Amino acid sequence: MVENYRITLVQKSFYVVAILIGLVSCKSSNEPFTKIITSDTEFKEHFFISDYEPKPRRDKRYYWFKSQKVHSSQGDYGGALLDGVYQKYYYTNELAEKGDFIKGIKTGIWNSWYKNGQIVTSEKWVNGKLSGKSVFYDSIGKIICEGKYRNGLRSGKWIYPIKGVTVKYKKGEKVIKTKDTTKTRFFNRLFAKKENGDKKGDKNKNKVGKSSVKNSSKKEVKKSRKKQSKQKKEFDKAPNFFQRLFVKKDKD
Repeated sequence: MVENYRITLVQKSFYVVAILIGLVSCKSSNEPFTKIITSDTEFKEHFFISDYEPKPRRDKRYYWFKSQKVHSSQGDYGGALLDGVYQKYYYTNELAEKGDFIKGIKTGIWNSWYKNGQIVTSEKWVNGKLSGKSVFYDSIGKIICEGKYRNGLRSGKWIYPIKGVTVKYKKGEKVIKTKDTTKTRFFNRLFAKKENGDKKGDKNKNKVGKSSVKNSSKKEVKKSRKKQSKQKKEFDKAPNFFQRLFVKKDKD
């Protein structure tokens, strides 16, 4: 009885283990299971594809495999979705790009490299959209620009160290700062009034000066005329040559 019970227990245990293995195998069948290696004259690609067929969303870009090529499209897909680690190499085996896919959508940190090994870009993807810090480099490792993405669009300050320029973005658009011209106009009007007042004052001064000059010149003219008339009267009173001549004769 005891031995039969032990045999039955062992059989039951075997059945349980077999069921668990079956469940695990069924679960693993849904995991990325096929590794693909493709190549052309420039690059070689290593990645996994899966049988997942999620309902496509218009706001997502999907990466999928068909006819020995990787394709990407916005809002839908037409082949086996990439799922898992993706690695891209130059034909001379230098690493060109590396990142992760989940059901055909980019996720996590993605990096790319120049052929000389210098990094080109370092970007963060969240749910198929650029999100967080991104940095772009030149071929000798200097930063060309760096900034942040939000929901797939540039956001906040983007710095361009080589050019010495900082640009601000809002929802992917450049924010162009405009000066508050109301204050400027107010001060312009204020100074304009002051200048106009000074000009009017100068004009009034000029008028006063001119009038004083006119008045003084009139006085001088009047004075000179008066003097001339006085001299004429005196001349008229003075005896002329013939008068003096006849006066002398009378005296004789």
